[in-house]
Amino acid sequence: MVRVLHLADLHIGVENYGHFDTSTGMHTRLADFLARFDEAIAVGIDAKVDLVLIAGDMFKNRDPQPRHQREFAVRIKRIVDAGIPVLMLIGNHDVAPGRDTANSVAVYEGLEFPGVKIARKADVYRYTTTNGPLAIVAVPWILREMLLSNNDALRAATLHEQEPMILAIIERFIQQSVDTLMAEDPDRPIIVTYHGTVSGATTGIERMLTLGREIVMPPATLTPVGVDYVALGHVHKHQILRALPPIIYPGSIERIDFGEMEEHKGCVLVSFTHKTAAWEFVPLAARQFVRIDVDVTADTEYPTERVIQAIERHTLTDVVVAVVVTIDTEIRALFSYPQVRTALQNAGVAHIARIVLETPEQKQKRITTNEHTGDIPDPVTALRQYLDKQNHSATELAALMELGTELIAARDEA
Repeated sequence: MVRVLHLADLHIGVENYGHFDTSTGMHTRLADFLARFDEAIAVGIDAKVDLVLIAGDMFKNRDPQPRHQREFAVRIKRIVDAGIPVLMLIGNHDVAPGRDTANSVAVYEGLEFPGVKIARKADVYRYTTTNGPLAIVAVPWILREMLLSNNDALRAATLHEQEPMILAIIERFIQQSVDTLMAEDPDRPIIVTYHGTVSGATTGIERMLTLGREIVMPPATLTPVGVDYVALGHVHKHQILRALPPIIYPGSIERIDFGEMEEHKGCVLVSFTHKTAAWEFVPLAARQFVRIDVDVTADTEYPTERVIQAIERHTLTDVVVAVVVTIDTEIRALFSYPQVRTALQNAGVAHIARIVLETPEQKQKRITTNEHTGDIPDPVTALRQYLDKQNHSATELAALMELGTELIAARDEA
């Protein structure tokens, strides 16, 4: 029985909602993401898997800080030292748009790290394990610019015409690859792995963090006859798009913001009996995010006390918390931020994301406006939200997002 650990969207380097911990010399949120990766690795080693498949977005961006690279390398070495090969699929956060194909894990190609392969372009990988053979058809994040540079027909087409042409190219590659693999060995399990959005998936913040116009893949393109499991990455919410063959998003390994506070985070163990895939979602101990909503419009004398009472009804130890208070303008002066902050600290929270006051009218607008989640976006998300409301073409949007992301990254590293 061949076994595979399928995980995705590690996003090492995301540091929302935390602080630098002088006792560890590490940002608390970096520690969270690394701890989840450690848990997933332990799941794979304990299950004696034959391969670890990371379906994209290993880092926050394609230029990870040296500390992030070192911590990631230590963990990859732990997998390899356990005798388990690793296949990493390049995701949208691992490579910048344009023709520059440098990516966040390119160093592993340069060093030819034993047991580690990087799928930076569509390709086929064959494995011979102690438990049997395995083949993987890998389709990384689709870089429209790279396809355009090698295809005259695509360059001559309009943006509207390009998408079906690109989908046809991908479909042809997958079909031909699967046909070749089936001709070689009709009993060998075949995985198709893809980093991107598949039709029917429930998406979240990852759509806001995507640069340019995204290709949406039909499930049928990924599942020609002979495919036994589809290992997806990019969408942060764990979900099953199809049962036979299984088309699975494992989801991200750690929560990024309050939009993901209800989502379970984890990885997937896949077992093949000949060409039949069975899978199990394994939850990871992701950091809890809790939002406390308190309406004090009926209490014109003791709004702070009402909020503190609401806080005391929650278990908030080691939680990232946000407090949103609905309050009339006339009694805002009676509200004490310091007292509420002290109450949260006494409850043992890991991080206070924000304490926000809003009028009943603002609350109603927030509830009825789908675009507003009540969360405070990071700079890249805020830029994307702003540009989406402007009258830009897809090409202009991609260029502006690339420039803006580079400026934000330069600021963060300064």
